[in-house]
Amino acid sequence: MSNVVDLGNRVYQMDVYGEGRPGRTSSYLIRGSKMAIFETGAANCHERLMAGLTELDARLSEIDYVIVSHVHLDHAGGAGTLIKKLPNARLVVHPEGAKFLMDAPRLEKGVRSVYDVPNFYEIFGQTESVSKELIYTPADEEEIDLGGGRVIKIYHTPGHARHHIIADDPFSKGLFCGDALGTVYYPLSSIIGHDFIFYATPPHDYDLDEGIASCEKIEKLAPEKLYFSHFGVITDVEDILSRTPVFMKKLTVGAGEVLARGGTLKDVEEVYWKCIADQLAEFSKLDCREYIPEIDIWVCSQGLVKYHGRKEKAKA
Repeated sequence: MSNVVDLGNRVYQMDVYGEGRPGRTSSYLIRGSKMAIFETGAANCHERLMAGLTELDARLSEIDYVIVSHVHLDHAGGAGTLIKKLPNARLVVHPEGAKFLMDAPRLEKGVRSVYDVPNFYEIFGQTESVSKELIYTPADEEEIDLGGGRVIKIYHTPGHARHHIIADDPFSKGLFCGDALGTVYYPLSSIIGHDFIFYATPPHDYDLDEGIASCEKIEKLAPEKLYFSHFGVITDVEDILSRTPVFMKKLTVGAGEVLARGGTLKDVEEVYWKCIADQLAEFSKLDCREYIPEIDIWVCSQGLVKYHGRKEKAKA
């Protein structure tokens, strides 16, 4: 069964089975007279990505750019493995993220500090470092010309992570948004009949104000479609851009109130589940915990705890 979808305008989605699951992580091939890949997925997504490129008859020597939205392993963990097979490509990453991709052990250590589970390598695979000379760090609003009338523009979009970027593609009237607007849980969306999205708040550097500013930046770009890394293309852009900041504020404020009362990480997790359930009020009998991995909520709740810890420290 093919894992490739032609989305039109010479954009192709490849389901690379993040964490071994279909509908979890998208990589995209973008074609002008040059080619770019947006997101590699984790290291253990590599075979699926290569199969997609083969199906698309994308010659490895003709791929010029690999763009990763940020350096979390589920987005960029496979970058080191892939870039070694692309003799003419450069890896495009936020300036704050480059140092981590050049030092895979350091990157892995940082992830393990909040996500140290027994099946770590089963989830992410073995991350490889990237040579410095293969990395390109664009400035905010810098353009990448793919030729054939296709020029994509990179924007710095902190919030989810300080090293986050997006790629605006006027050719398709779409925007490759990484995690800047949240995560689409595709299996749950298919059940409820509309796109279910929640904003992820991972450690170490989730920031509410920066996240909302990034949403506003995207709104000003006025894309007609959003290419999510988790997962797929969304066309109801106005709905997403209105709901995401509201969810972020409600979640972050709610977590802060619980922590101010002496609440624990477990209490913050319950705030997260409540905010998710509130989005599914019309499906009150649906147990969202069957569709959203509890470890996702556990990790994101750590991000909220750390965020409020920084705020309190700044007040002192």
